[in-house]
Amino acid sequence: MRFTVVHSLPGRVRLRTNPDTLKFCSDSGLAGISRNIADIPGVRSAALNPRTGSILLYYDPALLDKPGLFGILLRLDLSSQIPAKAHGGKKGSPGWSYIGYQLFRFLRPPALKPLFTIVGALPFIFAGLRSLYKLKMDIPLLDGSVILLSLLGKDYKTASTLMMLLKTGQYLEDWARARSRENLAIGISLNVGQVWIRHDGRDEQIPYSRLKKGDLVVLRAGALIPIDGRVVEGNAMVNESSMTGEPLASSRTIGATVHAGTVIEEGELVVELVQKGEDTRFQKIVQLIEESEAVKAKIESRVNELANKAVPFSFIAAAFAALLKGNIKKAQTILSIDYSCAIKLSTPLVFLSAMREGLQNGVFFKGSAPMEAFAGVDTIVFDKTGTLTKATPTLLRIIPYNGYACADVLRIAACLEEHFPHPVAKAVVKRALEEGVEHREKHSTVKYIAAHGIATEYEGKHTVIGSRHFISEDEGIDIAIASGDEATAIAEGRSVLYLASEGKIAGLLVIDDPLREEAAEVIAMLRKLGIKRIYLLSGDNKRTTERIARNLGVDAFRGELLPNEKTDLVRALKEKGCSVAVVGDGMNDSPAMSASDVGIAMKDGADLAQSVADITLKDPSLYPLVIARLMSERAMKRIHDNTVAAISINSVLILMSFFGNFTTTSSVWLHNLTTLAVSLNSMRPLIKESK
Repeated sequence: MRFTVVHSLPGRVRLRTNPDTLKFCSDSGLAGISRNIADIPGVRSAALNPRTGSILLYYDPALLDKPGLFGILLRLDLSSQIPAKAHGGKKGSPGWSYIGYQLFRFLRPPALKPLFTIVGALPFIFAGLRSLYKLKMDIPLLDGSVILLSLLGKDYKTASTLMMLLKTGQYLEDWARARSRENLAIGISLNVGQVWIRHDGRDEQIPYSRLKKGDLVVLRAGALIPIDGRVVEGNAMVNESSMTGEPLASSRTIGATVHAGTVIEEGELVVELVQKGEDTRFQKIVQLIEESEAVKAKIESRVNELANKAVPFSFIAAAFAALLKGNIKKAQTILSIDYSCAIKLSTPLVFLSAMREGLQNGVFFKGSAPMEAFAGVDTIVFDKTGTLTKATPTLLRIIPYNGYACADVLRIAACLEEHFPHPVAKAVVKRALEEGVEHREKHSTVKYIAAHGIATEYEGKHTVIGSRHFISEDEGIDIAIASGDEATAIAEGRSVLYLASEGKIAGLLVIDDPLREEAAEVIAMLRKLGIKRIYLLSGDNKRTTERIARNLGVDAFRGELLPNEKTDLVRALKEKGCSVAVVGDGMNDSPAMSASDVGIAMKDGADLAQSVADITLKDPSLYPLVIARLMSERAMKRIHDNTVAAISINSVLILMSFFGNFTTTSSVWLHNLTTLAVSLNSMRPLIKESK
């Protein structure tokens, strides 16, 4: 058995194998795999999540060490539990095997066709017998019955045709299912190999697995923080968007807390390890995702439900023919006009056609289930940063002081900021370019002070730009003149930069994360498409969240939320009976997206968010969200119309067979023509219909 180790603790280890290997396993097969692993001496329990390929093991360290456990697992043979079709073929592409199946049908020797038909029919017949044993009147029983009757009547052509149609429907369903499965292993582990620690005044590199509580971890610019800990030395700007959704990096100095999964943009920190592995906040996010994905994997397909409900009617009609007319042939003819074939084939075709059309219009549906679920959604929860806003800071306004003009403040600020690739620096430089403000270098060497600001000599004057703390406390400059304007900006939910020269404030630069231009229009369109409730949940500060919420007219909002708090609120909405979709772009949105009925990720969202999402918007705007809703509703309406048409037409055919003289062959062809007509209707464009 091949696997990778995600993380481990004494007595507990989480492994990951390829989910595509497990997707063909039945419930009993999955239970068998878990049982085989749990039967290893020293293993206490094994929990398997087929959706993510995750295997959580508890073992007794006194009886079994990790190297020994891993060695046994590598040698463990689970082939008896994994169907053969799970081991071969191109990932997510059942098409080649289907083409091979069709070529074999046409190239097999005519004299041997009856034999091949009988052999090919055995799986259908055995499946029907299993349903009969369980007293279940379902599609396998119906399929097995009509194929068996055809074989008993030596009507091999009819049996072969029926099996071909059934396999076609199954291959289409497998294709859609393969597209919906995402391998989360890449996105939901930190994959930390080596880390630097400070020991006895020297820095040394050790494996992440050897870290222990109290170690001093050295983290430099660009580093992913792999632990939860407390800063004991240094200062840096830390991008915490994965946790809070806030687009701008935050200052972290001695005494501050940092979390795994966040990134140091500038500066250097020495962090005392408090938590690592599964105890970090990052891994709690991962666990939330896996728990939610496991629940989603248990949802039964609506296609099979619809088809199963129609099965008893076929048997009832056939029984009447056999009992009242004493005609087994007529009963066989009636069974060959089953309702399920058109439903099973046309429904995947609707979804397949919709998925292709969605891609052409900026929407990627990961299978049929998200489309079905999104059609029934009545509540949408939006993240703020990067979803309703652009996550690209802009310079909103400039407020000059002490005789400086706006152009002067912008020129000096751009001259200093152009040397640094921060989002805020880019916003200042961009504004200068837009206004044609010349900002050629008129300063000496620029000194960047991490987590604080910039200092230089500009035209012979000591000039600084940065945060309130830097200007007021570090540089000792009186900022009282700007206090009112700063308070106004903060009340609006915006951030500010101070510019000062020769000990005096020159200006205040107000920075904003602007709304997407289409946000309000999209929300209005979603309401027209039946969305009853629209909420805004954000990790950003409450004032900013409130401003955005009021501008868009959402029904409710919450700010300063951690990922687990977003998830709890989504679950609370579901408990109240709401069908919830979550639209987000960051790792911090991923648990809520996974806990929702439908998770929707933006085009430029984090890899993890796009992996967890059921629907991905492929265009950099919110308009595809409206298209996704429209297509989902129309797809479900078409499935309903197809079902009504299939049941109505096949009911007429059954009545004609009952009272007329139809042969099995003619009934099969009429039934197939009905299936073909319904299938062709399934493939018509959805959003090109008349509005």
